[in-house]
Amino acid sequence: MAGLGVKNKGKSDKKKMKHESISTIKSLPRELLVEIMAKVASASVLDLCKVKLSCKDFLHASEDDYVYQHVSMDKFALVPLPWFINEKESSFLKRCKDSGNSEITYREGMVEYFSSLKIDSGLDNLKKATLQGHVDSKYVYSMILMCSKEEKENKVGFDLFCSLRTSTCVMRCRKRVKSFIRSMWVNNHVVRSNQECLCHSSTCESKERLKKLSRMSLLIQDEDDSTIASCQYCHADYELCFFYKLFEI
Repeated sequence: MAGLGVKNKGKSDKKKMKHESISTIKSLPRELLVEIMAKVASASVLDLCKVKLSCKDFLHASEDDYVYQHVSMDKFALVPLPWFINEKESSFLKRCKDSGNSEITYREGMVEYFSSLKIDSGLDNLKKATLQGHVDSKYVYSMILMCSKEEKENKVGFDLFCSLRTSTCVMRCRKRVKSFIRSMWVNNHVVRSNQECLCHSSTCESKERLKKLSRMSLLIQDEDDSTIASCQYCHADYELCFFYKLFEI
């Protein structure tokens, strides 16, 4: 009987702990629950599905647009083929798109601009994703603008590129964009409308050095230019060389 008493006490403790746990979750404001779910979603869509099943409060919070806006797309193909997507997955992706998921906006922009020849809408989507803080989109958008013959667009593209260099993520962006471009059929090969270098200085010490380095680095395409020169314009010219290389037939 003593043993039975201990066992019943253990069950009671478990029920009490479960009740306290549920009470704690219910005491949290909905805004915080939504933020928690968004963090989970940005890390893994599979973890999001698991957490949604844990309790009704998480389930309800996970249906907020803010959560779908931050869902990670790592488990989904970069260029999804319609005949390989089931209805449930299609509905989920549409909800993410309608909620303003920047990764989906970026991917659509890439396909439209470089593959489907929907240049204007593709550029609009890349700009939209850039404004949402999507770094890969920011890289591509800055490169496209720096290829333009319009001085104002060159300036916007250059400023965006400089902000990427400040956050030291250019090389990572370059690699991911390269992988994306190689995953789709490219019909729009980027060419530079303005053939002049962005660096116009006749006394710049970085220009010739980076010109030589770019010839060697293009064979590898994984060089980081963060410490090899001081001229920001030369860095931009150097990075454009990598970008053009992605579109060589």
